[in-house]
Amino acid sequence: MLGRAILLAAVISLAATAQGAGPYEPRHAVTRERLDSLPAMEPHKENTRLVGGVLTVLLGPFGAHRLYLGTTPRVAIVYGVTFGGFGVLALIDLAHLVFSKDLEPYRDNGQVFMWNKPDGEVTPP
Repeated sequence: MLGRAILLAAVISLAATAQGAGPYEPRHAVTRERLDSLPAMEPHKENTRLVGGVLTVLLGPFGAHRLYLGTTPRVAIVYGVTFGGFGVLALIDLAHLVFSKDLEPYRDNGQVFMWNKPDGEVTPP
């Protein structure tokens, strides 16, 4: 009887100090230091050039790419009525989206010809 009690005490003490192995590893407490040591996650950035180009190819004659870039609905109506300037405006827009270094001039541009300079802006001589 005494032997069983000693054996039971030994098993209990081993079980209390045993470390998990494999997929049953012990969980670590989440602390502020542990969270600060994790690498910072970058927010997901959408590739405007790719999305605008795909919209131009698929729905360019209806001005979907212009709506995506933030133009006024008037421009989309002009594109829809003229079927994207008979396809010519959509092709020119596609070329500008693909080959331009900076797409900022095309964002929130309310002109039908998005590559034109806004009214009142003068190019330096």
